[in-house]
Amino acid sequence: LAAPVERVAIVGAGIAGLSLAHALRSAHIRDEGGDENANGNADPIQIDIFDARSDLDEKSGSGIQLTGGMAALRRISPDLQRSVSEASLPFERVVSRCRPWFGSDDGGWKLLELDIRQAIRDEAAAAADAAASAREENDGRKEKGECELVTEEGEVLAYTILRGTLQRILLDTLASEHGVEVKFGKRLCGLSRSDSDDDLAPAGGGGEGILCRFADGSIAGPYDLVVGCDGIKSAVKEFVNTGEIASPSSSSPSSSALYSGLRITFAIQENAADDDAGAPRGCQFTQFFGDGAYALTSSYGTGKGKPPAKGAFLVYPDENYIGPFPKSRSDDKRDDSVGSASTVSAAPPAVAVPLDENADWTQDSRVTRDHVTECLNVLRSASIPDNDVADIIRKSDRFFDLGVYLHNPFSLNGWLREVRPRSSTSGGLLGGITGAKKQKTTKYYAITTGDASHSMPPFLGQGANQALQDSYSLASKIHEYNSQVQQLPDINDPSSSVPDLKALLKEYENRRWLPTTSITAKAAFLGYLEVGPSIFANFRDAFFFVMGKIGVAKK
Repeated sequence: LAAPVERVAIVGAGIAGLSLAHALRSAHIRDEGGDENANGNADPIQIDIFDARSDLDEKSGSGIQLTGGMAALRRISPDLQRSVSEASLPFERVVSRCRPWFGSDDGGWKLLELDIRQAIRDEAAAAADAAASAREENDGRKEKGECELVTEEGEVLAYTILRGTLQRILLDTLASEHGVEVKFGKRLCGLSRSDSDDDLAPAGGGGEGILCRFADGSIAGPYDLVVGCDGIKSAVKEFVNTGEIASPSSSSPSSSALYSGLRITFAIQENAADDDAGAPRGCQFTQFFGDGAYALTSSYGTGKGKPPAKGAFLVYPDENYIGPFPKSRSDDKRDDSVGSASTVSAAPPAVAVPLDENADWTQDSRVTRDHVTECLNVLRSASIPDNDVADIIRKSDRFFDLGVYLHNPFSLNGWLREVRPRSSTSGGLLGGITGAKKQKTTKYYAITTGDASHSMPPFLGQGANQALQDSYSLASKIHEYNSQVQQLPDINDPSSSVPDLKALLKEYENRRWLPTTSITAKAAFLGYLEVGPSIFANFRDAFFFVMGKIGVAKK
């Protein structure tokens, strides 16, 4: 039997969850060729969104840059993409500098300067020329890989925006245009299949499907599909991996995560308008490669007509680690005989404690001046000039100080798992349920997307972009399945092929796994490269200089 996906539970109201809800409720979602395709549903998909937080905190998280993610938003809804663009800053330029190898230069040596918008226009023009003949053979549709970052109107889809601002836009438009509200204060702690005669289903929610149990004792459902958009420490991902949810802790790292030994501080200064009020709104990323540290300054949109925010990012090695390996007690001993002022009198801990991953972006620490001083000391020791980086750190409204973790992209179960019927021995949703349930023919699944599927280091700025592309891709497969179900001539006709939801969901996973895994590996490499000390720093500087000269940086 084939039944359409009509009821979806989305766990997590971050960028992935909110954009997925938009994509599922979109009446006409564009394919990658730019053509509008009906979503295959006579009635809108019923969506319930659950989030463990008490509310949306716009101060959580730092800034993000949107390129491919903005193209995905446009495919979901041009109006939604326009709203996000109007609240953002155009991403215009990247400038990279390093500390001088010799002599003195207060501003540092320039390694490369990249005009982002012109580079995207050049790529779009080259892609259009290469695809012209192929397009004729493909009924005028865009070829896969043709640049979508320049619209028909000539808009370059490259912007920067605060994470909280983007989430607010997605949340508010979801409510105003689709009538979908987020249910906050709902921490998922169990998934189980309900049968049509199940007396555990919520009042008015009978029928087959998946039941969601939450830490507050409530139960919601049944649903045809549960999507985990609940981030790095995803409860849905735990279910996909193990078949159960064992009260995940928000403070402990994922069992598949390895602490990289790199620390990163994000500092955000709001209401940071330029002195020239008439200057065009735009964003430049300025990178500075120091000796054992990396710094970045940028600016971000905070809403239509609102002054931008500035951001400073500082990446440096954890002093208790050598790469991902903790130092032993002997590694941290100082030579007391020289009477150095840097001598540490207290013995270091026997086991180094990795810095928290801050998976929920709730660590708005309003940190003490001691941490500001630590950051400024890192800048000085790395020979990073006391310029915009230090200035933003001094003036910032909030900080996020966290550890960078490397997450294993390989999993035996992948991103998908069937939610099977309870048996008399499985314990089920509430435990101790007696009487085996009859196996049903309809299958129901839990699947993950965004950081729940592929958390990646932040050094390429691709987390939000990949989450948005995930949402579009997954929604497209769900709409494709529903369209196939509706086109069945007769559901009882044995000669007709039955649409396979699992196969389409696997297509989504297979399509997204390779690019996200590739980005994860590149970002991990780049993180270590950026903070290279001494001779490694010289190699890094030369590498980026050459990449800029030969044009690889444009890619």
